Amino acid sequence: MRFSLIGAFFPLLLILSGCNNDPLDVDVSSLNPHLTFKRLDQDLFALNPAAGKTDTESLRAKYGDFLTDYCVGVLRIGDPGSESFSYSVAQFISDENMRALYDDVQKQYEDISTIEAELTDGFSYYMYHFPDSTVPEIVFNISAMNYAIVATPTTLAIGLDMFLGADYPVYPMVGLPQYMIRNMKPQQVVPQAMKGWLQSMYETGAKRNSLLDYMVFEGKLLYAIDAVLRGTPDSVKIGFSPDAMEWCNAYEARVWAHLVDQELLYTTEYMDINKWINQAPFVSGIPKDSPGRLGQWVGWRIVREYMRNNPETTIVQLMENQNSQDILARSKYKPKL
Repeated sequence: MRFSLIGAFFPLLLILSGCNNDPLDVDVSSLNPHLTFKRLDQDLFALNPAAGKTDTESLRAKYGDFLTDYCVGVLRIGDPGSESFSYSVAQFISDENMRALYDDVQKQYEDISTIEAELTDGFSYYMYHFPDSTVPEIVFNISAMNYAIVATPTTLAIGLDMFLGADYPVYPMVGLPQYMIRNMKPQQVVPQAMKGWLQSMYETGAKRNSLLDYMVFEGKLLYAIDAVLRGTPDSVKIGFSPDAMEWCNAYEARVWAHLVDQELLYTTEYMDINKWINQAPFVSGIPKDSPGRLGQWVGWRIVREYMRNNPETTIVQLMENQNSQDILARSKYKPKL
């Protein structure tokens, strides 16, 4: 089973022509992904935990195999097929902290129509660029603060408890660092969900050894987000503050010079890759005003330049290209100091 925690293509040429200078500005008005939205959070907590056990057959009928993925891989409360499962569910939904978390989620997300509309729009563009790929069922859930996004082969699950706002008081109480908390807000639901689904499609076969490999992989994902979330600001796509985006633009050339001069692009050292790619308050070794995950932003810049300079390349061809050196060379990326 492919179980990705956070997830055959039509060769459409994206060519600049005529008055349309944006190859991603495409017409999707005739496409409808017919998304199915389910509220597992509400269905779960609507069960009656009376007598220390719960009738969970309705959940198994409605959610199928995903219920096992969710209960075993996310909540870790056991297999729905086990004899003790109904008791485990009863304990979970009766827990005072979980009930409080559920209530907070309902206050924030009683109405999710805006999120549903944005996901429908995003998957319309997804269908345009990846017409032979699976359009998932969307399942909103409570993850007990374990995972924001979970992708299985047919389901995209969104842990709404991971998007309760940067000022949600429980996050620091459970030990989450501030640099993570600032992106745990409603505006990030759709970008993180779409990125999680796209990542689940490509991460298994992705070649990632050097820092450059990781940068380009993340850049390709962000370029795919460019394609599917057309009205979303860059700062929201990558989860940077406006100040962080200004810093990146102002110091882009110096950051690139540092990566080249320190011979970091081809390093395979875990610590070097981690500090440039993964979440952190800043990138160690350069000014503390720098945002964490700066390597993702640089990779995005490389991929955008690659696609601009190679307009005959489709998004599918981009995503399937495992040669990060080829992408860098053909991008002609070299910001000027």
